[in-house]
Amino acid sequence: MSAFKVVTLDAATAYERGVQYGQQASAEIGIAVAYYKKKFEKKYSWEQVSALARDFLKASEKFYAEAADEIRGIANGSGHPVEDIMAVNARYEISQFDWQKECTTGVFLEPENGNKFIFKNCDLGRGVQAHLVILHVIRPDGFRAIGVAEAGQLIRDGYNNQGVALVNSALRGITDGAGMAVPGTVVRQKVWDSRSFDEACGTQRGMFRTVSTNMLIAAKAGCAVDFECYPGGEDEVSPKRGLIGTGNRFTIDPTRNRIIDPNIDRGLQMRWLLERKREQMNLDTLKTILSDHTGYPESICRHADDVGHSTVYSIIIDLSNDGVYICNGNPCENEYIRYEL
Repeated sequence: MSAFKVVTLDAATAYERGVQYGQQASAEIGIAVAYYKKKFEKKYSWEQVSALARDFLKASEKFYAEAADEIRGIANGSGHPVEDIMAVNARYEISQFDWQKECTTGVFLEPENGNKFIFKNCDLGRGVQAHLVILHVIRPDGFRAIGVAEAGQLIRDGYNNQGVALVNSALRGITDGAGMAVPGTVVRQKVWDSRSFDEACGTQRGMFRTVSTNMLIAAKAGCAVDFECYPGGEDEVSPKRGLIGTGNRFTIDPTRNRIIDPNIDRGLQMRWLLERKREQMNLDTLKTILSDHTGYPESICRHADDVGHSTVYSIIIDLSNDGVYICNGNPCENEYIRYEL
């Protein structure tokens, strides 16, 4: 498959960067809005979604004004109402779609051998592939970052030149429900903008949430922590022997799980593969692990028809050399491209 479109954001303010985003990715944003309008029809009219979006924008403004400014800029640049862009950013909180097993994430930290990786296979409806973009931020103050997003959304998974990396995945908990909170996309943006590992982790602690999510943060210094977040708190998972592997399951308190993948525990499989391949670990070994088909089709490298979830992209961040490697589609079938900060 071809590489994703790269959207360069180098303006001085968050709003201006949003305008750049909207202008450069206007076609993909149009596809994303249409995609989610169809999804939302399962539960809401678009008038209801727009009303919710306005409330989510207010919550976002209070939490992180720069993120709200960027969303307004994206709307202006793309020609969409701000409610459309906010709805795409809050689609997880608004929709609470029927559960789909999605995304495997992990870290491998062995600094003494030069191995410091954080990575993810992103599993979503295959149609999402049509509106994915890469965001490359180059700010006048010297801050740089690069990552993947659904067009119109703030960053999902990425890395900055302060040495902070983030990948996230879904969780479904027994206490999840409807309500108003800061959307995960906005929380991720603040993490992504962090100047240190401690600042990034501090953003995750004590957040009010209505839905569960998994946030895995790592740093160039060779440290990492996985946040299993739920309404009312978060549990922190530290690496064991330098390894973390997640697969849409609460692990600290499994009783929080509303539903789990019945065929394979992808987080457990990831940890097993990382340990088994420890002595051979390098970028190529990790690519092979992310192509694993144990439990096919609901494997680490997930395959499904156009309706079901599949791996729509894979990302590997090499914290030792600041390399960001992104694959469009299943890693078993497609090549990774290296992107520079």
